[in-house]
Amino acid sequence: MSRDIVKKNMIIAAVLLMVVCLNGCKIRLAEISASVMAPVKVTTPLEGQYRFKNVQHLEEGKFVDDTGFRTFTAEFTQESARIGLERVESPLYVAKLVSTYEYFVENFRTNPNRFEIKDDKIEIMRITSEGQSFYEVFRINEDEIGIVKGNHLITLVKTEFTPEGLGPYVDGKANQLETELLEDQDYEPIAGVLLGLRGQRNDETEEPSYRTLWITNDGEIQEVYEIDNILFPRKEFWKMEVVKEAGKERLQIYAITGTPSNLKEEIVYHYPAEYVDVEFVGNNYLSILTSDESSYDRSEMTEGLTIGVDGYNEYTPVPIETFYGEAGRQAFLSSLKQATDETEEVLMANPETEEFIDSFILRRHHGNWMLESSFQLGDDTIKVPIALRADINLVTYDELTIPWSKVRERVPQALDAFNAPGNSFMLVRTPKYLMMYRIVGGELAEEPLQAIEIKEEEEIIMAEWARGEFVKRWTDMASREGHKIIFVQNRTP
Repeated sequence: MSRDIVKKNMIIAAVLLMVVCLNGCKIRLAEISASVMAPVKVTTPLEGQYRFKNVQHLEEGKFVDDTGFRTFTAEFTQESARIGLERVESPLYVAKLVSTYEYFVENFRTNPNRFEIKDDKIEIMRITSEGQSFYEVFRINEDEIGIVKGNHLITLVKTEFTPEGLGPYVDGKANQLETELLEDQDYEPIAGVLLGLRGQRNDETEEPSYRTLWITNDGEIQEVYEIDNILFPRKEFWKMEVVKEAGKERLQIYAITGTPSNLKEEIVYHYPAEYVDVEFVGNNYLSILTSDESSYDRSEMTEGLTIGVDGYNEYTPVPIETFYGEAGRQAFLSSLKQATDETEEVLMANPETEEFIDSFILRRHHGNWMLESSFQLGDDTIKVPIALRADINLVTYDELTIPWSKVRERVPQALDAFNAPGNSFMLVRTPKYLMMYRIVGGELAEEPLQAIEIKEEEEIIMAEWARGEFVKRWTDMASREGHKIIFVQNRTP
């Protein structure tokens, strides 16, 4: 047999062996690598008329009375697109195929399995008009579509075409739900927010940097105060600091009004790690990342946990069941299953799974707080978003009345956004500024009221809101603990 034939047979055998191995291999937790599936454009038409089928709340366990939704309809043609009472002319439809799980977790912090959407990939149709975003519609199957309005997922089914159109009325009844959604609800002109920021460490001393901004608007006048470290409200006002002693860092949390309980007796402090970075601060809970490596590079901070403010010195992770019950644990297993392609039975028996569940933190993502956990792959940390919306006991208020896509249209440089309860204003974070906008008719105003300069490397770790009569009390506290700063008049995003 010639040398060339032998060589060719060896190549064929190697290829066959590779195929067999690949088909027989199962990706394990320790072998997974991060990947993102690029959207694939598709061309399935959306054109048609649709009637209401059902409605579900995006948050698990919340009941929805569908009475006000039963008259909900939608129509899509080349000339116009209408969803409820909202209509645009000359719409542009752009379709893409994306991962179903990633889409629902990224946009709505929920698991698509709750809505009986079983396909791994889903077609998303983005509708725009004159460069402005209208809606994103996703196809559930050949005849059904889904639309998210507020905290509700509305399913519609394709109906027989009528030349006169369904209109926003069915059986002569106006869609009262749409009318209510289009009006400004619960407007309160007076509001303020305590924003906590984590800055860059000092290059020489390695000392951490934290500060708080108190930002207010009463409909006419805006004010800003800066306070050292993190000032946050509970029944009274408290302070949080990160302290370095004997080569290790720890938290120090204490009341500054009422009875300063943390200072009335000697405390034996614990030191969780050489470096501690605070990721989130709420009324009763906070999230931290820690590292015992020789560098405070954030990529080295692989240990995350969420702990209670009371008893923080123990650094004991709060069980996810505290907020979500057994459903929370199942959400973690489902998220890990999506990331690793492991079966639920294998994950439940894996001791690393418990560490994954106990290591969740909260962080900002596109205008909301998001739960995230992680696991180690060699020297790399693989971050996994969790399909849960932040519980009210973790985050007291976390709403955007204007969709993130529309915020980005008005402010293309936007990295984050904070919506005042009562729609007094919205803060939009760009790399260099926090810009305050009025909310007019469900949209951001053309120009910001004011802008506050911040550093590009600063991360926002807290947003605590006050409204109405509480604003004055919080302003008095901010002026006592900090100093007033001025807005920036001349700015380049």
